[in-house]
Amino acid sequence: MPKLEFVLNFSDVRSSRLFCTITRPSLPQSKSILRLPRVALWNTLRRNVVTVETKRASVKLKNASWKDLKAIFALAGPYKWRIMLGLSFLGISSSVFLLTPRVLGKLIDEFDDERRAKPGEEDLTLRLARFFKDNPIALVGVLFLGAAAIAARVYCMHTAGQLVINDLRKKVFNAVLRQDIAFFDKNKVGEIVSRLSTDALIVGYSVSMNLSDGARALLTCLGSGGLMVYTSPALCQVMVVVIPIIVGTFAVFGKLQRKYTLQMQEAVAGANQVATERLSSVRTVRMLVAERKEMAAYASKIFDIWQISRKEGLARGSMYGSFQFTGYIALSTVLYYGSNLISQGLLTYGDLSSFCLYAVFCASSLSSMSGFFIEIMKGLGASSRLFELRNTKPQIPLEGGIKKGNVEEAIRFERVAFAYPGRDPLFHNISFEIPAGRITAVVGSSGSGKSTIANLLLRLYDPIKGRIMIDDVDLKQVDPSYWRRQIGTVGQEPILFSTTLRENILYGAEHPEKITDAQIEEAATQSNAIGFIKTFPLGFDTMVGEQGSMLSGGQKQRIAIARALVTNPRILILDEATSALDATSEYLVRIALNRLLENSHQTVLIIAHRLSTIKHADQIVVLDKGSVAEHGSFDELMRLLGKRSLTEDALLFSYTLRMNLAQVSEFYLFCSFIFDGMSQI
Repeated sequence: MPKLEFVLNFSDVRSSRLFCTITRPSLPQSKSILRLPRVALWNTLRRNVVTVETKRASVKLKNASWKDLKAIFALAGPYKWRIMLGLSFLGISSSVFLLTPRVLGKLIDEFDDERRAKPGEEDLTLRLARFFKDNPIALVGVLFLGAAAIAARVYCMHTAGQLVINDLRKKVFNAVLRQDIAFFDKNKVGEIVSRLSTDALIVGYSVSMNLSDGARALLTCLGSGGLMVYTSPALCQVMVVVIPIIVGTFAVFGKLQRKYTLQMQEAVAGANQVATERLSSVRTVRMLVAERKEMAAYASKIFDIWQISRKEGLARGSMYGSFQFTGYIALSTVLYYGSNLISQGLLTYGDLSSFCLYAVFCASSLSSMSGFFIEIMKGLGASSRLFELRNTKPQIPLEGGIKKGNVEEAIRFERVAFAYPGRDPLFHNISFEIPAGRITAVVGSSGSGKSTIANLLLRLYDPIKGRIMIDDVDLKQVDPSYWRRQIGTVGQEPILFSTTLRENILYGAEHPEKITDAQIEEAATQSNAIGFIKTFPLGFDTMVGEQGSMLSGGQKQRIAIARALVTNPRILILDEATSALDATSEYLVRIALNRLLENSHQTVLIIAHRLSTIKHADQIVVLDKGSVAEHGSFDELMRLLGKRSLTEDALLFSYTLRMNLAQVSEFYLFCSFIFDGMSQI
């Protein structure tokens, strides 16, 4: 049957591209399959798939191996002189220890009168042997020189490796931090942290100490091999048989090692992700009594690591066992054959001793080279993930463009359509404007896209259709970093960092050193935070704990408001700033917000679910089912009631406006505040 080959991209079924080869008798029947709904199409394909083309990915990975290897060694480029110095010390130590067996062999022959060299047959190694025989302290000095060279080599390569690791971690971290928010929607933070910690360490080792060990093993192997040939060409014939076995072992187990390394990195990243996510949400885990469940989930991830590690250990053990077996067989054969040569007068005891030592050196070097090969495979496996992160280009650049920060006329959403990655469209055709210097409130039911408006305005995402205009400039043409510096944002769940109150308030300021203590106090006063800050013995220097765990929800929210105000932003976004607070905290935060809004000349966008937060708005935009249902002032929306048919959510909103629950809500909050205060007396 003929085969139809095509590429499918299911954004809501499978996140990756599947290269499918489907056997079908005719093209029309294949076309009829493509008319099915996505899920039905996926199920049909799953029953008819003959092969899923992973060959392209395999070829790409194979071709990328040498490219990645080159990229790994390129990381050591800035520290090449340090590495060259380490390799120079390697040359000194290797020369000392390669010459030692030859000299010791001559020393052995010197004690045998029958084998002692006759006058005129002396060579350099014999003269050195006689010198060391008469001056044993000199031999100790030479060996100490070799040991010192080893120590210097290890220091140079170790420090070079750590510098490479530091550079790689900084580059990858910087690259990750430059990614757009959609990148973090698709990638788990725990896995990224694993790349920065574990994978960077593996890659750094592969180009530092591992490179040094590999160079030492190669130099020792070549030197020992050459001296073995020089010592006894006849005995070298035995060693020739061993070489093909070792090369074949390298080829087989090297591929297995890289395969298991890739799997191991994925498994470790998955375990780190589970640990990071659960530990950061330990309060939720504790409240829901989910400790055993999470322990079991983490144990399952650890078991996956164990399964891969078991296979990796089996492969590595088989490889080392093969080397040991081959080595002992070769050494036993050398001793047997060498003894026959001695009995025939074709070899001396010293030469056999030297040859055996060189054979041991050569065998251990081959074993070290296998370790070097394994670590290189590990480095390739780890680097592919790191380089993927490092080379990923963000769809929204971090900076670059027109430095426009002041809104002179209005911010306009023009026929904007938007969908989060892998989800159905949230907006279809949104159009409204946010007048400069005015307060605009966006309201609607949960899931209507209120917070998405703020995300689009901050350019955390780009619309899939339409545009957002800042006066007469498209937001895509504006420098993103410069634009965001003009905006102060207070979210529903404020994020504080594990540092002092002062540093949290100053976080986000372009030049925090230029902001005075008086400005910090003014921002804390406007946010109604100065009261509880003064109750702390250390004041603004009080540590807030991880994610602000030492503060209450209302306190964190007021610190977030102070952080938004201290830079005096031209645009202020309040994204459901009181929706997650208790009555008392909400009352205190609302006092701060009302004080701010009444005296504000900024362009303000309020994202609200409760009507009590929007009574100061000059304009209210009602979102409903992916479009703007209504917009206008509070009074204008009241007059619209009954004049046109509204959706259920819009009717509920209008009814709530008529009841004027804003005043009722504030009265209730005030009473709750009084009663809470009285209950503590």
